[in-house]
Amino acid sequence: MTDERRRPGGRTARVTAAVRAATVAALTEHGWNGLAVEDVAARAGVNKTTIYRRWGGREALVADLLLAAADQGTALPDTGTLRGDLAAFTRQVRDALVAPANRALLSTLAAGGPDSSLAELGRGYWAARFARARPMVERAVDRGELAAGVDADALIVRVVGPVWFGVFGPGTAVDDAFVEGCVEIVLAGTAATGRR
Repeated sequence: MTDERRRPGGRTARVTAAVRAATVAALTEHGWNGLAVEDVAARAGVNKTTIYRRWGGREALVADLLLAAADQGTALPDTGTLRGDLAAFTRQVRDALVAPANRALLSTLAAGGPDSSLAELGRGYWAARFARARPMVERAVDRGELAAGVDADALIVRVVGPVWFGVFGPGTAVDDAFVEGCVEIVLAGTAATGRR
């Protein structure tokens, strides 16, 4: 979307908010395969030509949701220790995953598969998320908590992965104790393999 289309206030902002909410509702109810511009337009109370003119199609609707989610990202934790940073970050991820709008959006990305029209959107989204999280690991290397050359993305996946699985898999309770346990297991494994 252009800067004009994302300008806060007025009718444009109301239409944007309504269309985003309608897209989330449609994704929640029907998934990616059932997402239709006509349905989103009806839910949002706008003409479908408004959506085609401003967004262009359903891929652009999802891209706009991803952009909005990135814009609403919380600050990266900086507690002074890797353990504290990872625990705080993973709680943020957990809280985001259980929010209905994010669940619908991330389920859509996961269901799209590597060869779908969503694949490029997903790659861009995840690349940005990892880039945002890497400073936690880089600070830990600078403090001597981790050895130089540690794979930051792999470490983050190993901490956050069980939380993701707990939310989207068997429905494991991903409370704070679960999060702390994930962090402890990964840090213990990192130390045991001599990479800390």
